[in-house]
Amino acid sequence: MKEKRTGKKDRKLLWGTIIISMILSLMVFYVLYNANNKYMTREEKAIHGILYADGSYDSLPVYYLSREWEYYPDVLLTPGDDLEKYYFRYLSIGEYGGMELDDRNGKPYGSGTYRLRIMLPSEEHTYGLYLPEIFSAYNLYVDGKLIEQVGNPDPDHYEERIQHRMFTFKGHTSVEIMIAVTDKDSASPGIQYVPAFGNPLKVNTVRGIPVFLNSSVFTLVLLVLLFSVWAFFRTRSRANALFAGVCVCVLGYTCYPLLHTYLALRVQPWFSLEMLFYYLTFPAMLLLEHEITGRKYKWVWWLVGFTAAAGIGATVAGIFAGGMETAALSYGVSAVTEVLKWFTAICLVVIAFFYTEGTRGLPLLAGTVLYASSLAADRIWPLYDPIIGGWFPEWGGTILAGVFGVILWRELTDGYRMRLIYEEQSRQMELRLMMQKEHYEKLTGALEEASRTRHDMRQYIRTASMLLEEEHYEQLREYFHQFAKESSEKMQAPMCYCKNMSVDAILHYYAGQLEDAGVSFHHSIEVPQKMKITDLDICRIFGNLLENAVRAVKADKETEEPYVNCICRVRMGKLLIDIENSYSGEVRRNGDVFYSTSHSGQGIGTASVSKTAEKYGGYADFEASEGVFRANVFIPLENSGS
Repeated sequence: MKEKRTGKKDRKLLWGTIIISMILSLMVFYVLYNANNKYMTREEKAIHGILYADGSYDSLPVYYLSREWEYYPDVLLTPGDDLEKYYFRYLSIGEYGGMELDDRNGKPYGSGTYRLRIMLPSEEHTYGLYLPEIFSAYNLYVDGKLIEQVGNPDPDHYEERIQHRMFTFKGHTSVEIMIAVTDKDSASPGIQYVPAFGNPLKVNTVRGIPVFLNSSVFTLVLLVLLFSVWAFFRTRSRANALFAGVCVCVLGYTCYPLLHTYLALRVQPWFSLEMLFYYLTFPAMLLLEHEITGRKYKWVWWLVGFTAAAGIGATVAGIFAGGMETAALSYGVSAVTEVLKWFTAICLVVIAFFYTEGTRGLPLLAGTVLYASSLAADRIWPLYDPIIGGWFPEWGGTILAGVFGVILWRELTDGYRMRLIYEEQSRQMELRLMMQKEHYEKLTGALEEASRTRHDMRQYIRTASMLLEEEHYEQLREYFHQFAKESSEKMQAPMCYCKNMSVDAILHYYAGQLEDAGVSFHHSIEVPQKMKITDLDICRIFGNLLENAVRAVKADKETEEPYVNCICRVRMGKLLIDIENSYSGEVRRNGDVFYSTSHSGQGIGTASVSKTAEKYGGYADFEASEGVFRANVFIPLENSGS
């Protein structure tokens, strides 16, 4: 019954995590849609092909030219052409997937001309126009003059080139911008990303911030990739190798904004490679999550194979889609991509949902739900072109990859910590064996000496009897004095610190070290022979505390009379241990946590003592002040004998 109640509680926690993560992520995406969207900025938008840029030049904002361009389909125009002879329509940038204008039977490639008139202040000033990548070649005309040509849009001499470009020109009163585009084999031809217009300094700033962020993210992912590769060769963990694969895919499809910033590239093979890396991210994430959760489901391998095959197939189909007479194949590729994204997201959520190892799987579940919510946001708010950062699925995918990285980092640090603890426990075990051996050798030596003394006793008695019979009383007195002196030296019993033999051996070992170093050791120790604390745990406590104390006083070069005090009492069924020592130098700590002086991170000795005390319902407290380090351990005790 109890297990059933626990199962219901866990399911409620999982469903609560899904619902809360979905609501919070959609709220965040809604905020991004309104506050980080080129379509939703507050400045004026174009109406029927005309934008009014009001105000003084210095106060002009950056205008995002997102709405109501005049678009002349299927023609490559110049300012000298009579525009009244050609059909045009108003459209928003990114409203349609390509030049077919949402007509599945239309041509997905060809030529088209965009035109916009901007009303400016009457004084002449320099203005800037930022054009993100335009597929795949275009002429830019400003007030009837050819400002720049990227590639060659002439159908008879077509040459494709893709690059983010910034242009400056002088203007006053009004300016006409005309962009004549030709594309022959792209899956998303024409202007798909919103241009920016305004003061050149402000436009360059708007342009530079995303470049800086993209460069930072690219560098960070590259460093994480190198670290994952290093971790794989150190640990041979498949999860690290798979995470490195995810990083490679992320780098593969996030490097293109940087490449298009600095280089003028052809569409192929770069666009197809970008898509391939993007599609391969899906099976890579499925494999990584499968490895992290440790659930060896065979059906996951079928899912991975299906997503990989679908991604490769979509990439190949996308290559051929640009050369087709109709846009049907392009729409089919888009539909396959959408299904593939949703299929991957649902699989990730399902795998994470059944990964219910306490609360350990909750961050993974929240991350997968956030990724699925990013796909939903992309459908709910399709007209979204971010000012800073990426699109909704890119935000979701980046955060999910970050969750994977945090989980792997935590597992790596836990494994490293466990290795340190194992090495420390092995060292302490060897040290205790050596202590026991030395203690045994001392006891054996004392017993052997006592046996020899008993053997020699007959000779002493025989000699004393002869001196007594011959009445040599003065010689007999000196003989007895010498005998008493030698026997007291030979038969001196070894020091016994407490009745617990294991602890006594540890105390003997460290007391010998303190004696050799000339350090005062004051002790008053009472440890029962039998108690609920195992010999291993009580030795772990005394061994770690005394080792830290001995190490500190040996390194103390400033205290005139270094010392170690060890007091242990049993009072009212409780074991109280108080060990203090002098020290010099700086003690590294963060709150109640003391850091080791021999390596980075928390001291393993103090952490082990605290954990052992908590195991028996007690606690350990450490304090350092005014050159004195004090360790207090309190453990409830049930004596079964003393």
